[in-house]
Amino acid sequence: MTTVFFDQIHVCDPSSGFDDIASVVVKDGVIADMGAPQKIGPAPKDATVIKAEGAVLAPGLVDMRVQSRNPGYAHQESPTSLAKAAGAGGITAMVCLPNTNPVLDNPDSLAVLMAGNRLHASDRDDQTATPKIYAYGAATTGLEDQAMAELGLLAEAGAVGFTNATKPIADSLIMRRIMDYAAMLDKPIIQHAEDVSLARDGEMNESENSTRLGLKGIPAEAEEIMVARDLALARLTGCRYHVAHISTARAIDLIRQAKNDGLSVTCDTAPPYFALNDIAVMAYDTRFRLSPPLRSEEDRQAVLAGIADGTIDCIASDHAPQDRDSKLLPFGVAATGASGLETLLPLVMGLYHQGVISLMRVFELTSSVPATLLDLEGGTLTIGAAADLVVIAPDRGWQIRGDAFHSLSHATPFEGQPVQGKVLSTWVNGQMIYKDGA
Repeated sequence: MTTVFFDQIHVCDPSSGFDDIASVVVKDGVIADMGAPQKIGPAPKDATVIKAEGAVLAPGLVDMRVQSRNPGYAHQESPTSLAKAAGAGGITAMVCLPNTNPVLDNPDSLAVLMAGNRLHASDRDDQTATPKIYAYGAATTGLEDQAMAELGLLAEAGAVGFTNATKPIADSLIMRRIMDYAAMLDKPIIQHAEDVSLARDGEMNESENSTRLGLKGIPAEAEEIMVARDLALARLTGCRYHVAHISTARAIDLIRQAKNDGLSVTCDTAPPYFALNDIAVMAYDTRFRLSPPLRSEEDRQAVLAGIADGTIDCIASDHAPQDRDSKLLPFGVAATGASGLETLLPLVMGLYHQGVISLMRVFELTSSVPATLLDLEGGTLTIGAAADLVVIAPDRGWQIRGDAFHSLSHATPFEGQPVQGKVLSTWVNGQMIYKDGA
């Protein structure tokens, strides 16, 4: 039996509301006891004792939007680099999109992803656990938006929800059928909300800046229109509907109203949409070529407001690793996306340091709520739960440098940015998978 004893550490558990100094006992991969130091007493004789003065112990992050690139695109991200990047980011569980090769539109391909992205013991030099891997099933066959995939079989195989990944489910009739089936299966639909005809060949957010730069714009209405249509269908079908990486003020307003109306509707965003706006594109730096595109300052402020008032339920990394060559192209033809696993927590911690949200809210947005929305293990420090944990130094400053990432993709729109909040260690099932400086 292995025992780990976290000695008198600040525990922040959004699932229970616990936010105080405590001692935590982890035994055989689960949380065996937690409470005031005087109640728990000294560490067991056989325990590994972890002392981290000034640190915070919280549930490990549950990242609900990750492009794993495996199988099929290992030159952009390998199972090893994916696991190491997640560990360094304090992420103990990842939900992968189905845009792999083959596409995750059948049970066999789903099983390949979930098995292939876990490192075999022979590939690990420390013989520890790795982050837990979950996956969405493709909503349509081949992600082609022509026919509904076998949703029932995908759910039986372990799909936690259905999505067309980086493409919208654009056909309204197909979307209705998908929503009807998803409602029967009690699985969420995750939508990349974008009207394809308005966004086609777009290079950045449509604005005065796109005109100045000579780049084709994608209007904010492309997101708004798709969300509005989907909410009408969600009302019709009663399905669980989730908007991924929401980025515009009007779409957020629609979600806010839908929640007030009692619809089963949720949404997430990603750090670029609360931290950056389309002015960042002015130098034609392809690290800022993202999908959805960076929006206006008004939209950015709306995202912040949505995070603060609870309209936005979660924040995901939106990890979309790209190889170097795909970014070394003219802005309009460069690949969209960037590496996000290792910067998710410090960037969300920035909202805490700026007074936008509480520390508890940081871990609600990144851990407990995404776990609850997708019915996943994790996001809690309650007794008996799996010991999926992160220990952070909340005030420690550092500078984001893409070339220091564990991910194979070093492209980040936050290159050189100073941040506060450093992952000291990450634990899965009571085993340390990452230690700062190791």
